[in-house]
Amino acid sequence: MHKTASTTIQKCLQANNRLLQTYGYLYIAKERKTLLKAVLQKNFNPWRELIQYAKEMGSTPIVSHEAFSHVLCRRPSGSNTSCLGDWLVRTLNKAGVNITIVGFVRDQPSYLNSHYTQHVKRFTTANSLEAYASKAMRRSIHKSSCDPEQLFGWLKHHASVRTIFLPFGRSITLPPALHRYPSEPFAQLIHCLGIPDSAHFERINNMNAQPGDLAIRTALQLRLELKRDGIRLDKTARQRARALLCKEAEQRNWAQTPYIGLNPELSKRIRDHFASANNRFAQRIWGCRWDQIFTSEPLAEARSPNDAERDDMHQAIKRIRRKLFQSRPIRDALLNPIRYVMGASRFIQ
Repeated sequence: MHKTASTTIQKCLQANNRLLQTYGYLYIAKERKTLLKAVLQKNFNPWRELIQYAKEMGSTPIVSHEAFSHVLCRRPSGSNTSCLGDWLVRTLNKAGVNITIVGFVRDQPSYLNSHYTQHVKRFTTANSLEAYASKAMRRSIHKSSCDPEQLFGWLKHHASVRTIFLPFGRSITLPPALHRYPSEPFAQLIHCLGIPDSAHFERINNMNAQPGDLAIRTALQLRLELKRDGIRLDKTARQRARALLCKEAEQRNWAQTPYIGLNPELSKRIRDHFASANNRFAQRIWGCRWDQIFTSEPLAEARSPNDAERDDMHQAIKRIRRKLFQSRPIRDALLNPIRYVMGASRFIQ
């Protein structure tokens, strides 16, 4: 799933590829997006090339992409039964490949809070967390999907696939079947690969951490202001806005107070919605109830910025806007589709 330390794990794998090769593994970094796209197109050629390359190297390839969680469970148009994961497993099996899938799963309230902040800081949503969670609770498959039965249930039809699912989060209790596993996600993956826990791997600092409560509030406010002014950011502009936001957050030490948009009512609604699917998954995979693994995290009391914090946010927004639109050529490149009117004080569509 998304937001389960996947970026940190992938960076650790990439940084330790030489050491992994001494244990017979090879992390596939550059081609992982190509392999994901090939699944969407049901094009086996990139996977066939990977198999041949792995044979030449004498290594077992490791492919990691969090988007596989919501891609493999999709059913192509015209198919009522088979999903893309079914196609990939069958095709890999025909090519003589033995498959192990290691997946990290997260309790939905915590997951949705984290996934929401990710999209807010990327300036790809201005919706409330409640609206975002409501979309995630729909049956259709999309990037915010977090029903473990919906995402991974198709695997129960493939006895040839070795599957290991690991719970991710701060307030978790590992099930008895995993009691020998270490607690840190990358170390857990290394354990799954049969590599000794004593192996000295280079560790990478946590990647993709949220920039904090005030940063998320700043991003939401800035997005609303830009919408009010008729400004729509294209991909390049969103990336620059995100970088500027994270820099402001770092300089103002905002990350010390994480954003928690959940309240008891919303958290309960999310938990109740997924309860049946969660318990079916947990019983099948770990032999216990979901709530025996994932303890409900205490929610921080709802807070509103004080006057000093609001002023801090206002100053940050002014700085981000000034740097984002500091020259006309940059503005013209960043905004899409935007027309600049000479003599006007702002952009209009």
